[in-house]
Amino acid sequence: MGVLDQLPEGGLARELHELQELGAEIKAPQTIGSSGVLTKSIQSLATSDITIPANDARDVLLQFTPSDMSFGGSLAYRVYYSVNGGSYGEVNPSYRLRVGADGIQSWRIFGDNQFSATSKSMKFIIICIGSGTFTASLVS
Repeated sequence: MGVLDQLPEGGLARELHELQELGAEIKAPQTIGSSGVLTKSIQSLATSDITIPANDARDVLLQFTPSDMSFGGSLAYRVYYSVNGGSYGEVNPSYRLRVGADGIQSWRIFGDNQFSATSKSMKFIIICIGSGTFTASLVS
């Protein structure tokens, strides 16, 4: 006597129907929360986002402002930068500053141009969930 013989009458059909429904549910497109979990990369169309003048010891303050503050706003979780059009590297996560009540997320990035006779341009890419804009400024 096999396992299938021990099922009540119509039990096999019910089991197959439940498995089919479960498979359809798992494969169905997500309708709730879909736009809230999409990952986006945000970057400007400019060739550089900020230029640090020659012999300048200031740092760069990068600020990401979420466009929608419902449910706590967007989350920027990775930042990449390029110097003078070179390849991109990730901004050290320890450069991230505490998020204030306004929801603006900030990073203080070392400018490291105080001993250079030439200016340095930087370009940024922010990887986030949600959307927003960013600004870069020089700070002492």
